[in-house]
Amino acid sequence: MANQLSFLTLDVFTNTRYTGNPLAIVKVPRTVTLSQTQKQRIAREFNLSETVILHEQTEDDEANGVARIDIFTSYAEIPFAGHPTVGTSNYLLGLLGTPSTNVRTLSTKSGLLDIKLNPAIDGVQISVAHNVRIHANPFQGEHYGHYPVVSIVKGMTFVLAQQPSLEELGLQTKSLLGAENTKTAFKALDEGYRAGLVISYFFVDLGVNDDGVRDLRTRSHGSREDPATGSAASALTSYLSLQKGTPGRYSYRIIQGVEMGQKSQIFVNVGVKEKASGDGVEIEEVLLSGSAVLTMQGSLQIPDE
Repeated sequence: MANQLSFLTLDVFTNTRYTGNPLAIVKVPRTVTLSQTQKQRIAREFNLSETVILHEQTEDDEANGVARIDIFTSYAEIPFAGHPTVGTSNYLLGLLGTPSTNVRTLSTKSGLLDIKLNPAIDGVQISVAHNVRIHANPFQGEHYGHYPVVSIVKGMTFVLAQQPSLEELGLQTKSLLGAENTKTAFKALDEGYRAGLVISYFFVDLGVNDDGVRDLRTRSHGSREDPATGSAASALTSYLSLQKGTPGRYSYRIIQGVEMGQKSQIFVNVGVKEKASGDGVEIEEVLLSGSAVLTMQGSLQIPDE
């Protein structure tokens, strides 16, 4: 029907239903144009950490293997987030019982993201658009001011709060900044990055396992707790890789959502290269991988303006 849109929900960064991080994908045909207000109302109705608006491909999109998406929290559009892009890629590449498409690239507000299958985890791999920034002590004087503050892109910023043990991680039940400041704390960031969300990302470093992968346990608190945060995982692993100070490739496995009963598993591979100037190193690429499982399908009424 012309006044309805089809949707599906997935659990992302997991192969087990009703764990991981839930995601709604709303499919919008070429013949329908939604306003920003309508998209936001749909996302608010789902009330998940993120909702994806997936636009039907145009002829140009089909020719170029591109799928266009918008990503919304319950309160605002954001340029990038990990679990929406990973979940949508699992759907588009046919891992949820749907026919595979010719999509090779996701078009997001943060840029174009190359996507492909990752058979090693029965999921997908995304080349994350990144513009990593380690901020210059934006919260100096606050009780959390000593923690590094890192943006993976403008609009997605994280206070990286390392904890000494899993016991201490379990005690972290709220944002360091206060949930009410998630959408306003960006004002303290470096110039050029003053937008979007600032989220507290708590982590414990469990060391390198026998496969050469560094294991991390995390919790994410913004306006609420998130069971899997791919953008935060990308920011954290980029920061840790830069701290090595040498070019190379670094692999990570992040377990999140355990305390919520929604265990998630996120994989990140970070490439670090020497700067062209020879003065230090920089991020070359960030590859984010994860799986997803279908939970629900249905239709919704298009909201009024």
